[in-house]
Amino acid sequence: MNKYELFKRIVWFMTILWMMTIFYFSNQPANISRTQSGEILVKMDVLSQNETNIIGDHRISTLQNMVRKSAHFIEYFGLGLLMTMSIILLDLKVAIVKKYIISWIICTLYAISDEIHQYFIPGRGPMVRDVFLDSFASFTGVIVIMLAFIIFKERLVFITERGQGK
Repeated sequence: MNKYELFKRIVWFMTILWMMTIFYFSNQPANISRTQSGEILVKMDVLSQNETNIIGDHRISTLQNMVRKSAHFIEYFGLGLLMTMSIILLDLKVAIVKKYIISWIICTLYAISDEIHQYFIPGRGPMVRDVFLDSFASFTGVIVIMLAFIIFKERLVFITERGQGK
């Protein structure tokens, strides 16, 4: 196996591992998700440990919601980056723009399946706005890879073409 093939496998492995991580976090009941958000706020010195257990306080629930939505963005931004690299490294005979679109569509479909999955998790449910957030985050990841290709075009094209035997 040459270095290019090894690199492709590593990127695909990282992409699948990232998707499994998203699934893991989505599989947690609402009370665990709320607790984890509270723990992050405690580590940031925004809340005290005692405040994390208060339910019904608008300020606390808003802060925890901000943490969860930020986590959504980070998860799907990362998925956008990894999925785009994975699709680019496939030997598809399509234009690079189509590879970007395919990557974004796959990420958006995964976001939809993620929200459907949450329907079956205690205390959670599917939210259309989360699909929009996740789709936007993955689109942002795709754009970052696209810009990297534009900025570092010569080097990246050389790497991908060399690995494909061109």
